[in-house]
This record gives sequence, C-alpha cells and structure tokens, in this order.
Amino acid sequence: MKSRSIDKSLEDLLKMSKDELFEYLKEYEESVKPTDSIEVVPFEHGTKILYYHKNEKKPYKTQVYLNRIDDLDLLDDTR
Repeated sequence: MKSRSIDKSLEDLLKMSKDELFEYLKEYEESVKPTDSIEVVPFEHGTKILYYHKNEKKPYKTQVYLNRIDDLDLLDDTR
C-alpha cells in the first residue's frame, strides 16, 4: 500500500506548482490516479485540496491543511 503520511510542511506544499503538487500527492495517496486532477483552494485558516476523477465535477476526496498557530496567538485574549 502506498498511502503514508505526507512528510512536507504546508508551506513547502504551497510553494510547489500545481503539477509538482499533483506528482507529489500521487506518491502519497493511493486513491490518486494519473487521470485525476486537483484543485487547491486557500481559505482563512488553511488550504483545501480537492481531488477529482477525470470528467467529474464533484470531488471524490478533500484534504484540509490548517495553518499553524503560534502559542502566543492562543494566549492573546482580545475578545
């Protein structure tokens, strides 16, 4: 089985081109086929990667990578 934990940080992943990221993820995700595609969607607290089978409009898988929070940010009580 080739599925294993991803050993790069979110920052490293986001520096990759879409093609580089897809090639990297194929190595770590058993469900990703050469005919699939991905969409990278940034949002306020991180990034989502949507996986699509060829000619499909609905993703078959979504991975979410959350931004790292510094300990000092957790202690900041500005409510």
